[in-house]
Formats: sequence, C-alpha cells, structure tokens
Amino acid sequence: MVLRACFRAFRIGLAGLLFTAPGIRSFAAADPAAPYLYEETRQLVRVVEAAAARVEAEGEAAFAEFARPGSRWFNEQRYFFIYDATGVCVFHPVAPHLVGLDLGELRDFYGKPVIRRITELAARPEPAAADWIFYLWEEGTQFFPMWKSSYVRRATTPEGRVLLVGSGVYNLRVEREFVRRQVDAAAELLAAEGRAAAFAAFNDLSSRFVFLNTYIFVLDDAGRALVDPAFPTMEGRSLRGFRDFVGHLVVEEMIEKLRSADEAWVQYKWPLPGGRTPSRKVAYIRKVRLPDGDVIVGSDFFMASPIWMRM
Repeated sequence: MVLRACFRAFRIGLAGLLFTAPGIRSFAAADPAAPYLYEETRQLVRVVEAAAARVEAEGEAAFAEFARPGSRWFNEQRYFFIYDATGVCVFHPVAPHLVGLDLGELRDFYGKPVIRRITELAARPEPAAADWIFYLWEEGTQFFPMWKSSYVRRATTPEGRVLLVGSGVYNLRVEREFVRRQVDAAAELLAAEGRAAAFAAFNDLSSRFVFLNTYIFVLDDAGRALVDPAFPTMEGRSLRGFRDFVGHLVVEEMIEKLRSADEAWVQYKWPLPGGRTPSRKVAYIRKVRLPDGDVIVGSDFFMASPIWMRM
C-alpha cells in the first residue's frame, strides 16, 4: 500500500485516466465546483462549465471567442480543446493542425486512450455530463511527461450536435473528491465483474486505476495484500502490522473502522518520496462484499495542506 521513494519518483506524472466508470455521479450540479477544496480546481471547473454553456447557446460561433489570445478562454494559464462524439478534433487553438483529425486512438505515456475517454461522455445519459481525465502529457519545457488534469463537459449545440469541451492544468493538486470517486468506481467494478477482471484492471498501468502518483490497492479482511501495484511480487503478505512514521498501526485502523461502516477515511504520517520528515497522507477505503469473502478497496495520497491541519 505504501509506495517506496523509487517507485514514486519513477511513476511521477506517468499515469492518466478518466473518471467515467458506471455509477459515478455526474458533476453537473447547482455548483459543479462545490465538492473541491482547492481554488485552482474550482476555477477550472467553472470556466469549462461557462465555455460549455456558451457552446450550448451559440454553437460553433463561440469558437472565435475561445481562440482570442488574452481572453478568459485563451491565455497563459489555459486554452480549450473540443472534440465531437466520434473523437474528431473540432477546436484546438494551440494545435490548429489537429482540427478535423480523428484522434480516437491518441494515447498518453502509459498507453491510456485519452480521447476515447473524452468521447465516453457522449454516451452518458446526462445532458451536462462531466468528468476528469488524468493523463501524462508533454508540457514542452520538461524532460519527462507531466501530469495533466483535464475537466471535460458534454455540451449540445442548438443544432443538436454533441461536443465535448475541456481544459486542463499541469500538476493540479490531488483532491479528496478525485480519490473518493476513483475508489468508488473500483469498488463498483469489483462487485460487478469479480476479482480476476477487476484485479487485472487495477494492476494495468494503462487503465484508469493508476492515477495521480497513486493507485488502487486491495486487502482482504485480515489485512493481507491482494492488489499492490507498488510491490506486485509481494502480494499476499500481511500488512496488519504496518506502522506509519510515528508508529501508528494504519491497516489495523482501516480494519477496525470498516467493522461498523462501509467506507472510511484514515490519516497517517509518511515522508514524501526522497524526504525525511513526515507529511500527511490520507487513504479512502471501501468495504466490498463478494461471494468469496469481503475485501477492502482503497487509495491513498499526500495532502497538500500542513500536517497539523485537520482533514
């Protein structure tokens, strides 16, 4: 469950995925930005929602404003990309040569089908369906691909054409909501398709389940590792005695919390990769009841807020 520094260093920025698993609730709410803690996340959600609203009102006539340098839509911080339901790029102010091309097979560093994830939104029943894509992309000034987090919203033009409107940011801070939704999707996949199919997906670097420098782990109800992408050759070992930086029994707390609940948050202290002092790490866990025994599905991440601040 706990990543070694070398694993973290190698994996940083090396995965991406879209949260569009069945059963995940749509972000289209009274305020789609409300679930998020960080202002940069909320700003991205709100500007994409505003752009989608313009597409719904004006259709492709809105593209001219989206392409105006220095505007709210196109500046040093952001630009918009727009695809149709088949994966054809219909708008891209930074790479206009892509317009008109079918990019459905475009993949990130780990082989994740980025555009295919975008077009999955077109099949969702909600008119304003929206989700996140996390993927490795070339930033242009770095030697290695970097995490890019894109929020994408479905919009239907006045002519009835379904378009997918999105914008992304490099190195967006991990939100608790991102992790919660991903673990929920993993739990649903496990309950629907069983251990073999779900475990294969959780271990697949090109799947949606390796994301934002973390991944999905699975334990049995005795604390033995069933899925642990950081230590794939050590699956089956007991983690019940795992202690954090200050000696807290982390997995023991997980097991105890899930005795009386189906989901829980667990906080513990662990150094950042390459670091020596403890940082705050948080795990979201779910109990999944299977015919062959209950399991614990979860994911953990380092919080950006200070270690002394409450969750």
